[in-house]
Amino acid sequence: MGTYRQTVVDLDASADEAAAWGLHGRNWLETQGFVRPVPWQDGIVRLAGPRWREAVDLVPWDRRARIRESEEEPGDEVRVITGRTVFVAGPGDPPAAICPGCRTPDPAWPHSAIDTWYTTGAADLGCRACARLSPLPDWEWTDDYFAFAHLGFQFDDWPPLHPRFTAALGQALGHRIRVLTGKI
Repeated sequence: MGTYRQTVVDLDASADEAAAWGLHGRNWLETQGFVRPVPWQDGIVRLAGPRWREAVDLVPWDRRARIRESEEEPGDEVRVITGRTVFVAGPGDPPAAICPGCRTPDPAWPHSAIDTWYTTGAADLGCRACARLSPLPDWEWTDDYFAFAHLGFQFDDWPPLHPRFTAALGQALGHRIRVLTGKI
């Protein structure tokens, strides 16, 4: 079966700022009513809040959820992920890296750059088409497969997040974001 995962990745929060920006984003999600804190075991989890429907596109989701009066809500918590992370959409074919300068896709798998970024938090990747050297986090990937960052907001088994919602979250953070979606 698997889990349908969507992660809104903050591309600009540094390693030192990630926890503070994560708290800021989580507080925004709560004050806007998209999530609500719920006591669970020895802590708190964030589940769908009263305005969760405004954050998603219900049309392609479960048939029951299209009924406006339905009480059905996403079943999993929203997690704030902090720390150096290689965010991955899910299993699939290896993606091509897309140069931030010339927008040329390069199907060569940059193993060493990914390993270096994961180990040190900094790595550059050179474009074979335009010879531009750019930080790995600035590169895009076909199918939004990867993001290299220190902060992400992970929504598991939610309906597809609406672009208006993800743009509003990015605006609340004041940072560039990338949305990764996939089944894990």
